[in-house]
Amino acid sequence: MTATAHKQDLATTNRQFLERLFATLSHEGWGQGFLHALHDDVVFNAMGVSPIAGRYEGKQTYITQVLERLHARIARRPQLSPIMIMTEADMACARFQSREGVGINGADFSMDYCWVFRIRDEKISEIWGYYDTGKMIALFDDSYAPLEGRIKPPQKH
Repeated sequence: MTATAHKQDLATTNRQFLERLFATLSHEGWGQGFLHALHDDVVFNAMGVSPIAGRYEGKQTYITQVLERLHARIARRPQLSPIMIMTEADMACARFQSREGVGINGADFSMDYCWVFRIRDEKISEIWGYYDTGKMIALFDDSYAPLEGRIKPPQKH
């Protein structure tokens, strides 16, 4: 097999992997299906300036320093849907959106994302995540007050 053919096969395999992953995320959200798709030594780069921006090395670090913090701030989890996936050898890019997410403070957590992936053996080894940093900041802002017409958090009983 030529190097070009190998890269094309790898791109096709990685595209199919991400299509399956996003089908799972669309139904289950950021649950075990997502975590299973990550290498134990995954590196997650949350780009921009926000309470979660930074470089996180290792799946457990990502879980405790990003996912658990996000889950603690979300009253209604968003529904995810992919828009576009592109692959080139071991690299991929996915544009996707989340809708109907609401923070515990009433912040609208619906947004568009663009993530760049490095994929190794049909698992994600690195992510560069681009997202709406303003919405991420609002999610973590305890003084945030929703403006009229914004989504309101569920009422506690």
